[in-house]
Amino acid sequence: MSDAAKVRHPSIAVQLHTVQSLYDAQDIGDEEIEAANRWYREYVFATTGVVEKRSDSREREKGDVHTWMLGRGRCSARISQIKDQLGLCAHLRLEMMLAREMSFSAIARMIYPGVSEGRARMKVSAQCALVLEQLVHAYKRVSKPSP
Repeated sequence: MSDAAKVRHPSIAVQLHTVQSLYDAQDIGDEEIEAANRWYREYVFATTGVVEKRSDSREREKGDVHTWMLGRGRCSARISQIKDQLGLCAHLRLEMMLAREMSFSAIARMIYPGVSEGRARMKVSAQCALVLEQLVHAYKRVSKPSP
């Protein structure tokens, strides 16, 4: 894809270029970006209690410490459900790619230390695209009301 055709997706929350690279390569689409952003925000809120300021000027629901903690608990529960659905290996790739904001090369060095850098990076890139695709479907299952 030429540099002129590469357009930064406006809603990517992660600072490193992993998600953007997958989007540029057309390995993922808007649904995957939306799911990655949701997971990232929920993970950060669940683990640290911090909510990023949104640029879309939507007002947040006001509440007290109790509603804040209930919301944080719900996010933590969803992250646990996602981890259970995807499995530990996929969840670790999400953490490395989104929460730790590691590059594909850095992830590849950790997961495939004995494989050539180019080949390991290709493997990791493909795995991350697959995990993001699975994340979309995992969120759909988590969001469905229980019968």
